[in-house]
Amino acid sequence: GGGARVAQRQRGAVSCAREFRGGAAMAQSMHPGCRRVAITGALSYTGRYLAKRLLDEGHQVVNLSRRTAPLAPTPLSKADVAKVITHPLTFEDKSKLLAVLQGCDVLFCTYWIRFAIGGDSHAAAADRCKALFELAREAGVQRVVFTSHTQATEDSPYAYIAGKAQAAAALREVGLPSYAIARPCGIFGDTPGESILVNNAAWVLRRLPLFLLANDGSSRFQPIHVRDFAELLFELGGFGARGPGPAAQERDACGPDAPTALELFNSIGKAVGSTATIAAPGFLSTSMVTALTKPIDWLTGDILLDADDLNLLCSGLTVANQPGDPAIAKRRSLLRWIDEVGPQLGNDYVSSISRYYKR
Repeated sequence: GGGARVAQRQRGAVSCAREFRGGAAMAQSMHPGCRRVAITGALSYTGRYLAKRLLDEGHQVVNLSRRTAPLAPTPLSKADVAKVITHPLTFEDKSKLLAVLQGCDVLFCTYWIRFAIGGDSHAAAADRCKALFELAREAGVQRVVFTSHTQATEDSPYAYIAGKAQAAAALREVGLPSYAIARPCGIFGDTPGESILVNNAAWVLRRLPLFLLANDGSSRFQPIHVRDFAELLFELGGFGARGPGPAAQERDACGPDAPTALELFNSIGKAVGSTATIAAPGFLSTSMVTALTKPIDWLTGDILLDADDLNLLCSGLTVANQPGDPAIAKRRSLLRWIDEVGPQLGNDYVSSISRYYKR
């Protein structure tokens, strides 16, 4: 009830004062309404921008991740990083994870696996998320915010989003006081090096004379800028001006631009000054295009675009569930961002394997 929630917040505030580095002096400098917040990957991509937003408001951030240094130098300052408390996201040690979650008011779960490699699967990732949600409930967490995917259903033929839908279903059913689900289909910004899909497409366009697309190139893609995504998560966590919001909330995390594949890659090509011919002849299947990228994988030691990625991008599912959401039109433009950062896009290749699977 309400009394339990107040008591939980008070315990979280006491924990803030105890665990922040700097002891009493740091505690005195904290916002009176400090809340303890856990983020899976607070020093990774989206998590850095969300962590910055929370820290600026005086909240305590617990980083659940093996990563102890930020993925990139912005937006977190060295002083910000020093305030973040890091604990490994050890799914196999539930007692430790439970102890870390105790005293947290909100858990932001952006955890997922990029590729189903090394014997792992997206279904297994969904099971790990379910276990995390159950621990959050046991620890007294009041709200969990999960990052799902647009158009995700449990019976989807695409394992990546079927797993996301399974995790979202587990969150709805776990019995938490409240929850929220954000539905992105892709994220871009803030810098070219953070935007793997767009950056690596630009890298190819700078180096090859021909850029072939699967099917007819008409599939649409509606990603969100990382800063807008962090702001949406902040709001869904109950930290916005409107307060906590509904006990159960689900929102699209999409930007205003939804270009076709041909429009997107032509925009990238133009922004980087590419002379490559970009074509969608209509007879190339996704498996054929994936096979054509294998020499790039051998050269870089990475996976440029696996079959699941390309199938999903060509599925028609990478657009908003609710395109009429008025918040979408107010967010940053993908195509404008591509124009702005064009000179920096694709100068260097960014490895997904190094980013997501090596520490």
